Amino acid sequence: MATYVFVDEWFVPADPQWVYDLLSCPREYPAWWDDVFLRGEGDPGPAAPGKRARLVTRGRLPYRLRWELVGGEGIWTITGVEGGTRVVLEWTVEVRKPLVRRLTPLLRPIFGWNHRWAMKRGERRIVTMARARG
Repeated sequence: MATYVFVDEWFVPADPQWVYDLLSCPREYPAWWDDVFLRGEGDPGPAAPGKRARLVTRGRLPYRLRWELVGGEGIWTITGVEGGTRVVLEWTVEVRKPLVRRLTPLLRPIFGWNHRWAMKRGERRIVTMARARG
């Protein structure tokens, strides 16, 4: 199995509960992270072990990715700090498609670049929404 590990950190100028409410429901990401998360469906409510969300996403690369997120595989750590919330995502992705697994040594830097692009878009969007709330 090919494994990708991503760690991202954001600062959001909003209270931790508001940030948690947005980030804990991945099937709702298309409502606010709309240019990256195109479609979401699955179990309602906050993510939890065993819950699933099926997502369609896009990045800078010219393809759409259909994938399933199972609660418990990625960790959002949400911490109140002065002036807002520190958010850290620790995400381990296991690739199951044989061709992608074989090409992982070549694809790893490209997928990393694509992931950073998508996460930066999410960070900008959530910060914009937080500032609009006042």
